[in-house]
Amino acid sequence: MKLAVLLALVTLALCCSSASAEVCRSFLKVIEHLFMGTLSGFEAAILPFNLDPNMIDASTQMKKLMDSLSQNVKNSLMKLTVNSFLRLHYEKWVSKVP
Repeated sequence: MKLAVLLALVTLALCCSSASAEVCRSFLKVIEHLFMGTLSGFEAAILPFNLDPNMIDASTQMKKLMDSLSQNVKNSLMKLTVNSFLRLHYEKWVSKVP
């Protein structure tokens, strides 16, 4: 579970501008394919991040580990990751409101 949250935060940092209040679609696409997609779909989703070969290998290994989990566990991890991501953006937005 910590691994999924770590991936979410790293991907968020790579993908989304800190000045942007918009949900980063590329980030959400990676998360969707990590938990629910195929390996080839996940590999296509991480392409925009221009990862080095070691990062691609690590990401592929993580996807394979995710695929070995039960659907119930994957659903719970996805909810946690998406909820954390949305909470982060909501808190940033609220802090900017006068």
